Amino acid sequence: MYAVLYAKTKGLARQDIPHSSFPALTPEAVDEVHHNIERFPERQILDFLVQFFVAEVNWLVIPSVHVHSERPTSLKISLTSASDRMDQLIHLPWFLAKYERWWMVERVKLVAEVDVAILILRICSYASQFLPSPGYTLDKIRLVSLADVRKTCDGTADSLAAISAAADSRGSLIRIQHLAFLGLRCQIEGNTTAFWEVLSRAIRVAQTIGIHSEVTRSRQGMDEIDQEMERRTFCNLYIWDSLLSRQLDHTAFLPRSLRSGNLPQFGVLKNGGGEVSIGQGPDAPDPFTERLLQARLADFWRSTGPLQGAEYDMVVGEERYDKFCCEYLSQLPPAFALVELDKRWDKRLPKLPMQRQLLHIAIYDSVCWNFRPLLLLHDHEHMESLPLPTYKRVLLGSQEKALAVAALRAIDGVTQLHALLGGCHTRFAGLVFSTFEAAVVLMYLCMDPMFPRDYYHRNIPPQNPLNTDTDPLQAGICNVTRHGCVQAVQGALERLRMLAEVSSMAETGASTLTRLLNKVSEISTRMGTGTGTGTNDFALSQDQEVGNNTTTITQLRSTSAAGEIASWLANEQGDLRSMKDFISINETSTVGDMMNWPSFDPLKMDSQNDFMTIHTMQDMQSNCTTSSIMDSSH
Repeated sequence: MYAVLYAKTKGLARQDIPHSSFPALTPEAVDEVHHNIERFPERQILDFLVQFFVAEVNWLVIPSVHVHSERPTSLKISLTSASDRMDQLIHLPWFLAKYERWWMVERVKLVAEVDVAILILRICSYASQFLPSPGYTLDKIRLVSLADVRKTCDGTADSLAAISAAADSRGSLIRIQHLAFLGLRCQIEGNTTAFWEVLSRAIRVAQTIGIHSEVTRSRQGMDEIDQEMERRTFCNLYIWDSLLSRQLDHTAFLPRSLRSGNLPQFGVLKNGGGEVSIGQGPDAPDPFTERLLQARLADFWRSTGPLQGAEYDMVVGEERYDKFCCEYLSQLPPAFALVELDKRWDKRLPKLPMQRQLLHIAIYDSVCWNFRPLLLLHDHEHMESLPLPTYKRVLLGSQEKALAVAALRAIDGVTQLHALLGGCHTRFAGLVFSTFEAAVVLMYLCMDPMFPRDYYHRNIPPQNPLNTDTDPLQAGICNVTRHGCVQAVQGALERLRMLAEVSSMAETGASTLTRLLNKVSEISTRMGTGTGTGTNDFALSQDQEVGNNTTTITQLRSTSAAGEIASWLANEQGDLRSMKDFISINETSTVGDMMNWPSFDPLKMDSQNDFMTIHTMQDMQSNCTTSSIMDSSH
């Protein structure tokens, strides 16, 4: 009911502006749009996917999600907590109002209405990527296969997008949002290059309509809720632009500095936009806090990080990290801190731990990025032969360990996040990418027979040591072991193999990591540290002595395994580092028996389990027989 009431005031477009202010379609375009709308999946399928998006994909805790019994074509979602979201690209009451109102339109005649239709289809296509799920184990919705639903949504959305762009080249906030969901779909398929291209289109539209400018927003006379939606959308664009440009070694589309006028203003949506309080109190984290912290993290490294193509300076790298600890980590709110963590809100905000892990993984990934160029120094004959003064040898050894600790913490964060998600199969790209990148860092470090090295560790203290309250890596540096790193890599490989059953991105990552592990195992065997019986030979014992080994770094680099990892490190190579151009998902491939997936824990999932169980039973009754679970990939 709330969505319907909200729609009366917010609707598809602002009600205080005449319809003439919005571009209208030509009669020919109206007919073409109508023809495309006739190709839509049936309303109940779209309702189900929107419900699933709200209940699980968007990380929203809700007590009831059901369809009006008196109006079977109307979506009713009761919201009691809008506190737990992942990307939070859309504000749910805002979107649900537009969803309800769109179905009330007798004939689409405005570009704004076409854009809403595209947004609905993009969201439904994206949500379907997470099906089957532990709570909904069928590969069909109302007897229509997930692959067919996705194909229809994507094809129709593409056709409508062409019509919308031809009618209005300028664009709108909703166009930015449906482009963003298209990009997220590309990301989840492992096609980072396509995500980057779609992101560039979304940013061009954003700059054209001026959502990056507070002055433009004020001049347009927009209400506070729409202005806040633009700020939050721009915040997400900035995060993705920063992340992808770093991963692909590309120049970012947006300027380095994130202006204060583009930062979200907490309280706007609570006061007038449908943010529903559950009595958290004034000190409770705002639902968008994690996204804001991600934006500030990106902003720090874009203004402070190493220049592309510049030679690595270990002293400057250390100074950057010290500055990061002092200016960013020390300012994290207690609910998101790396040390002295405040968990008092976790029970009231069940998805807050997931948001926290997302941020922590991003933090450790960024620290790896800061220190990772030091691995290129390994291309010299041998670390011991590098013409470095003693203090730089000490610093280099310390940074190698810091890099290892950051990679280990990233893998540990992924493990915890996966557990919070139920430990089940998922196509969530963040799990796959962070697992792969951290594992490759650890493998490259372990290819050095001298790792971990301790240059005069007992005699020369590190320069300018930071307190462990601000430096999250310091405590772990003294405990880094080769064996621990290898175990982490093997755990990462196991996770990728599991996720490979539903994710082509994970499948490619797992095969690449397996190939590298096998080759590194061969190196260990030639070094006399393995038996040549497989990847487990790479698991050296913690007490194993490697100091007397005479194999040089150059000999190691001559292997094909090292060559593959070296290409990941080289600035001009982006394929393995970003895992772009992964194998496309095959529509006909199977993923195994998903009936063995663990069921939702009602204590953890609240009433979401009831929602999914109800729809599972409905579809089983529709099918009249238990369907075999097929692959939900493209």
